[in-house]
Amino acid sequence: MTATLADTYDARLYARARHEAEPTGALFTAPQRPAPLTPEQQRLNFELLGQAISSPHQAGPAEPNPTKIRALTIQPPWSDLIALTDEEIAKRIENRVWATHWRGTLLIHGGQTIDKQALALPHVRAALPEDYEPVQGHVVAVADLAGIHADDGACTRWSERGCFHWQLTNVQRLPEPVHATGSQRLWKPSRTLLDDITAANPQLTARLEAA
Repeated sequence: MTATLADTYDARLYARARHEAEPTGALFTAPQRPAPLTPEQQRLNFELLGQAISSPHQAGPAEPNPTKIRALTIQPPWSDLIALTDEEIAKRIENRVWATHWRGTLLIHGGQTIDKQALALPHVRAALPEDYEPVQGHVVAVADLAGIHADDGACTRWSERGCFHWQLTNVQRLPEPVHATGSQRLWKPSRTLLDDITAANPQLTARLEAA
């Protein structure tokens, strides 16, 4: 039988995979956290990650006319922490209980649901401006998904144990966020949405056209 993530995670963590827009952070997680992974579970995670990267069929059947750009819906304030321009405090790891072989230009979309528990956490508040207001239902940044690795400990202050760590690079904040309807997992932005983004943020035109 082929090993799956269900074999690796307990039922509670596996169920979280159905709530794709829920980000996590090692310092900013609700009290109900999964137990740390054993060395054997971490080894299996690396094996599963390798399979996801090397086997395109694991991402599902091929779709006609695939676009190069993808988007990821993330709850504020986590999405806004990614959009920060100060690299010293910005969130450059997104934690997910699933992996993907896809790499490329990624729109960061702030979801409609706010993680209110995160707003009360001192480390989150310290990173956000004093006049912070969550940006909901809008694309707030453009990034590159440069890589994914299985749990290797707290590789950054924003990393979560027991999750895949999505490495975000070349993050550009949208001075003018653009409204969009989000979705679960990686979703494909429409050409109209990309045009709306570049119309409101002309400095992103070359990047989005080349992606």
